[in-house]
Amino acid sequence: MSNGLDIGLVEFKKMKAIDRDVLIYNNTVQIRKNLGDYKFHRKVHYAWLICLTTFIGLKRFLGI
Repeated sequence: MSNGLDIGLVEFKKMKAIDRDVLIYNNTVQIRKNLGDYKFHRKVHYAWLICLTTFIGLKRFLGI
């Protein structure tokens, strides 16, 4: 699902400067979108780890 943004080096070198700029811009936008998704998943992951650690800590040290 790269929207045609993935090309080879030889093809990139043959492009006009304006086309290269547009391609780089589109790649940057795509990467930022993917990082936004990654940040959301990382937050969910850390929330899960905090809950799990708290549960294990309460069980081990307080005998619950």
